[in-house]
Amino acid sequence: MKSVSTPTRLLHNTDEFSPANGVVLYHAQRDPDGQLIDFRLVMLNDPASTMWGRPQLELVGRSLSQLVADNDAQYLIRQFSLVVEFGRSVRFRMDDSWKQAGTTRQYDLLVVKLDDGVLVTYDDLTASKQADLQAQRDKLYQNSIYQQVIDNTQAGLLLARPIRDEHNQIIDFQYVLTNEYNARITGRSVAEMTGALVGDLFAGWQESDLFRRYVDAVETKQLSRITFFYESYGIKGWFDGSFSCVDDCLLYTYIDVTAYKEAELVQQQNADLLEQVMNMTPAALVMNKSIRNEAGEIIDLRMMKLNQMAADILQNPIEKIQYRRISKYMPGSLETPLFEQCKQVIETGIPRRVEVPWADRWYDFSVARFGDGIVLAAQDSTPMHQYQHQLERANIELKRSNENLQSFAFVASHDLQEPLRKIISFSDILDTQYASQFDTATADIVSRINASAIRMRLLIQDLLAYSQVETHQDSFVPVTIASLIQELQEHELWETIHQRKAQIQLGKLPVIMADLLQMRQLFQNILSNAIKFCPIDTTPVITVSSRLIERSNVPSGLLLPAKSEKTKPANSWFSEISITDNGIGFDEKYLDRIFQVFQRLNGRSQYAGSGIGLAISQKIVERHGGAITANSQPGRGSTFQVYLPVQKEV
Repeated sequence: MKSVSTPTRLLHNTDEFSPANGVVLYHAQRDPDGQLIDFRLVMLNDPASTMWGRPQLELVGRSLSQLVADNDAQYLIRQFSLVVEFGRSVRFRMDDSWKQAGTTRQYDLLVVKLDDGVLVTYDDLTASKQADLQAQRDKLYQNSIYQQVIDNTQAGLLLARPIRDEHNQIIDFQYVLTNEYNARITGRSVAEMTGALVGDLFAGWQESDLFRRYVDAVETKQLSRITFFYESYGIKGWFDGSFSCVDDCLLYTYIDVTAYKEAELVQQQNADLLEQVMNMTPAALVMNKSIRNEAGEIIDLRMMKLNQMAADILQNPIEKIQYRRISKYMPGSLETPLFEQCKQVIETGIPRRVEVPWADRWYDFSVARFGDGIVLAAQDSTPMHQYQHQLERANIELKRSNENLQSFAFVASHDLQEPLRKIISFSDILDTQYASQFDTATADIVSRINASAIRMRLLIQDLLAYSQVETHQDSFVPVTIASLIQELQEHELWETIHQRKAQIQLGKLPVIMADLLQMRQLFQNILSNAIKFCPIDTTPVITVSSRLIERSNVPSGLLLPAKSEKTKPANSWFSEISITDNGIGFDEKYLDRIFQVFQRLNGRSQYAGSGIGLAISQKIVERHGGAITANSQPGRGSTFQVYLPVQKEV
């Protein structure tokens, strides 16, 4: 259909239409929602006015529903609407029933879209010209349908004639016809391509694989189809093409499958990635699909995919296991609790985890729904079971050891101390009542016996205290550290402080949730050491201070894992209590040694004691979820830091 510049030219141009043709222009009428409801006559030529049998002034501006009987009007509105909505011309015949009087005639109506309306040509089908007109218009109509079919085909299509040289070799192709799809892909227009040489539009294309496929199709006259990647002349993508020879011409049809191919490649990449992940994971992985009976009940599972770890456990190559039923590969597996767990996961979608023995090993199974099946991950938990068994045995041995330790503590506190009390008592009698009867050597022996027995009693008492730190059952209560140290100065440490004229200076100290008796013993041990290990010609000066720190600021490696909720720090805050003295100090390379039982850095003759005090202190602090350490230099005093968990004040 030829393009027009104005409706008026169409109505009066005799080159376009026969002088007898009636031509009418209608504009679409729409409701507020944009739906077509009628057509209004806006212009017509003289033959059309004669055809209507009414003056133009009575026709222009009126709608079809006003001009034509209701049934005919609805029919015409439907036909015109199809043309406006889909842009396709229609042709049909109709009697002139709209005329109010006169002879009825039959017209052939050709309706084409024009803007938001239609241009209708009315041909009078008289007997003299009906046959010629019909043959002519049928051919035009067929050509129109043919071109519409080509242009509306959702595939690229072209017919090209081979161009040969003097040696009958194909050197190029000439477009005979093509469609809009191909024009859009190549970035050209149908008019530009029709009749043109391919080489003129796409220079150098004879070097491409596409040219060779054109030639092969024409020379062999064999149909071929191939999916290929093409990137040239601004075209890039995957295409599924069919090449054939029709009347010595190349017929090439194709569709752009780039989106499908890229999706396929992504899917393949994902599959490869899944394969790599499955084979890299330390767990055995099996993807199972459920097998159901007619009632929809799960009666078996089929192993659809598995990794090498699973194949190793099942002791066969993957290809001998894949797609097999578990009931066939592992007879009796359908009667196991694991199969019941798998069915529940498929039905409910709730993942489960179960540990079961298989063969001579233990396996930890994680089961999750996947489609109408499950993904089953299994890890060999046999080493964990063995470790757990060893741990249970160790706990039994530890319990037995603790019981023996408690028995020893009982013996130490009663049976061992009783003979010592008698030795000390009798040696005191000898020293006080019979000293005048002994010579100097004998008196020295008695004195040594008495001193050794007293030292033995102190050692037993310290060992007893050390063994009872973990078994002490007193509950934790708020302990004000400043008040506790003041009480120690007035009672347990009074004599030592008085003899050495020691000075203890207290800063702001915290309130700790702790075992009161053990806190008393902890600070008594540290303070008494600070006084004791001070040169005899120096007045002991001891400073006790504290600060609040976060758990992360406690020196690395000091804190042990909490043994119970009672010892776990509430807010991960600690009180760092520092006890600084002006004593003899020590070399820090011996730091670990001073907290061990019976370890001494100085001779017993120079400084009295059992060598257990700091070991007891460390055990007390650890029982409270804390830690103890020290900084020191020989001759420059020491600072002991005690870290105890506290509740931070808001």
